[in-house]
Amino acid sequence: MTTYLIGDLHGHLNDYRRLLREQELIDHEERWCGGTDTIWLIGDFFDRGVHGIECIELTMRLQAEAAAAGGRVGALLGNHEMMMLCVHRFGDQVTSSGMRVVDQWRMWGGIESDLARLEDRHVRWLRELPMMAQVEDTLLIHADATFYVEYGRNIEAVNQPFRRLVCDGPLPHWENALRAFAEHRAFSALGMTGQQRAEQLLRLFGARRLVHGHTPIPLATGEAPASVKQAWTYANGRCINVDGGIYLGGPGFVHRLDQ
Repeated sequence: MTTYLIGDLHGHLNDYRRLLREQELIDHEERWCGGTDTIWLIGDFFDRGVHGIECIELTMRLQAEAAAAGGRVGALLGNHEMMMLCVHRFGDQVTSSGMRVVDQWRMWGGIESDLARLEDRHVRWLRELPMMAQVEDTLLIHADATFYVEYGRNIEAVNQPFRRLVCDGPLPHWENALRAFAEHRAFSALGMTGQQRAEQLLRLFGARRLVHGHTPIPLATGEAPASVKQAWTYANGRCINVDGGIYLGGPGFVHRLDQ
């Protein structure tokens, strides 16, 4: 049983399909053939690319097919999923900054056709996505950020308030949560600071290493997007970045957790 990780897709359905086929997790008819293996999607299905809805629909279907075969397909809630749920609920309402929610969503790269095709079944699925998960000794989070500890000191203590928020939280609470996602590269700061932050987070949540997306590897390392074909491991092996920068033109990759 192998665990595979896929970073931020941002609506790039064809790349998603290609990556799954290359890893022999789906067949030529796009049906699950990964047996008892596990995939985790690290969040940000939406925005910047035009097929966010199709990306989550494929994931939803593969979840059912993998479960029937003894495997698993899991997904985390990214900030772009939160923004989609926020605009779906609040639309033209004005935030504390004086901007309408829908205009903020557009600034984030929102795709009008995704919002128009968002159905109740998609919303229900998105609302159930966890903010954090753990696979053996590895913590899975979407963002390379430290704000998670403000919500709780164990995984369920973090996931519960976010589930409540995305179901019926008031707009100011959404704003606070989305604002927290503005943090990037918390674990890759110069010197030992970034590594120390990572180690502190890992101690709190009882894990040895963490996996995240959120900050594209090309932006974090200065590499050309087309050359990013594998995860970036840093902070003395404590952190693994799996956001290959697909929306920047990168080919993407699937990372095996046992690598």
